[in-house]
Amino acid sequence: MTTLSADLDQVARWAVRAPMPPSEWNPVYRALLGDAADPDPAPSPAPAADPPSAAELDLLLRQLTAPALLVLAVTTAESTERLRIALAPEGATVETSRGQEPSRWDECALSTVPRRLTELLAGTGLGSAPAALGTDREIPPLRLSPDQQRAAQERLLAGVPAAEALAGLPDLDPRLRDALTAEDLRVSVSLTLHDPRGRATERPVTWSRLWVRGDRGLYRTDGVAAGPPEVRPVGDGDVLGTLLPLLEEGLRFALVTRAGAA
Repeated sequence: MTTLSADLDQVARWAVRAPMPPSEWNPVYRALLGDAADPDPAPSPAPAADPPSAAELDLLLRQLTAPALLVLAVTTAESTERLRIALAPEGATVETSRGQEPSRWDECALSTVPRRLTELLAGTGLGSAPAALGTDREIPPLRLSPDQQRAAQERLLAGVPAAEALAGLPDLDPRLRDALTAEDLRVSVSLTLHDPRGRATERPVTWSRLWVRGDRGLYRTDGVAAGPPEVRPVGDGDVLGTLLPLLEEGLRFALVTRAGAA
């Protein structure tokens, strides 16, 4: 199994010289690598890293050009750990990182991807809870009222720290206050789908969800284009209950994209 350690800046330098233009990259990596993908970078006083082997470059390109990229991140007071999993019918490639340390790039069978996800969640206690996705119909949302939104904006504009501004809002549901001021644990997941040929989807699609652990329990909110977030109290099994269907959806999209390219 091919593995290597390299930071994103170095990977971009290698990948941009490969016969695979950045337009083929998954949008997550196009955003992450950005200026680092400049084919004519300014000279650097640091010695250049040894070029990757053919197998290592193939691994990196499969990761960067993934039609379906599942990202799981766990943030605690100490650091943020991430898994970026590129799904393909023949298997998965994985980028693992912690804070600002260089990433580890490797590959694994699709059957082992759930284990990789639960291993990252192990320290949070969320990886062992039975998967149980709560539907939005079952869980009424918690949200700020228009008056509370205005009060929060005024406090923030006045320079009040965000946690303090939210905690001091009048008539705020205790659970919503707990969720908005939680700092101990944050878990986020996203699935980004793209097909450069425009057959499976005309433009990239990204879906995301965030969980925070407060004093009263676990809460989730989904990424939305506009408007205040809706917060829902959920059980610990909601995390795996979300991840496993997302994994299936990503693999299904990768299969459709591969079939369209055949």
